[in-house]
Amino acid sequence: MEIKAELGKKIRGLRQQKELTREAFCDDEVFLTVRQLARIEAGQSLPTLPKLTYISQKLSVPIHQLIDEKYVELPKKYLELKYSICKIPTYDEAEQIKRKERSFDEIYEVYYPNLPEEEQLAIDVLQTSLDVHMSQNITFGQGIIDDYLLQIKLKEEYSINDLLIIELYFGCIYYQGYEKEIFNKILYRVIEQANFIIDTDLFYIRKVLFAAASITLVQNEYHELKKVIQVLKLIMKHTQDFQQKPILSMIEGKYYLFAENNSELAKEKYDDALVCAGIFENDLLVRRIEAEWQSDYQQFRAE
Repeated sequence: MEIKAELGKKIRGLRQQKELTREAFCDDEVFLTVRQLARIEAGQSLPTLPKLTYISQKLSVPIHQLIDEKYVELPKKYLELKYSICKIPTYDEAEQIKRKERSFDEIYEVYYPNLPEEEQLAIDVLQTSLDVHMSQNITFGQGIIDDYLLQIKLKEEYSINDLLIIELYFGCIYYQGYEKEIFNKILYRVIEQANFIIDTDLFYIRKVLFAAASITLVQNEYHELKKVIQVLKLIMKHTQDFQQKPILSMIEGKYYLFAENNSELAKEKYDDALVCAGIFENDLLVRRIEAEWQSDYQQFRAE
């Protein structure tokens, strides 16, 4: 049976069991009008999350007993806040971090209690990833990793939430060291998934691969870094989203400097990174790239 028709029939049946007319059910019609309820019960429309929350409360049943939560329409403003948290890099800039924190505050205060379980998990993981990064304390992420990593290691294909948890895991092992076999196994599957995942989800693959690149640099695993760079380039070309190109160019510069001992090509990549950061008018990133080049080149000459 079609989702809308099945849900409508269920709501109508439960309402009638409570011997409530549509007028009594909708009360003052602030949250739900009689006409809207009639359309929902007739299977002509799917309620939004706020309306479904109201209906579930009036029927005294949890949302998941009415409908599979993956079919719930999420509020547009919530999705905008979540997207901004995922999309906007902080570059450790105080104002960008505060911007993300304000988005988290609004989600937790306004939307979180009524979100489906999977969305609540996504927000918790994103918040924890930021906490780990800002504090460099992996204990913030230990609970989520303990709960989900074993399942993730067994999977052949990852959901968006799996990818967010993997990014959190990579963020933690960046500070504590890692088990190379587990890291490589997960990384290879993420790379494989990049070949067939739908376009809208490539963004999450990209986030994981940038986290992986940081680990491969710290661990001097340049063979793995080369693979990550290649896939990131393909994703960038496919999506035409070049926001992270300055960072990718800088990572590629590090590869040429430390893996291939080619300072000339490394300098070219750092210069490309500076040009891109300048185009995006990100002065903070420009200064960071310049500082990274000075530090890396001094280290290169000292080796």
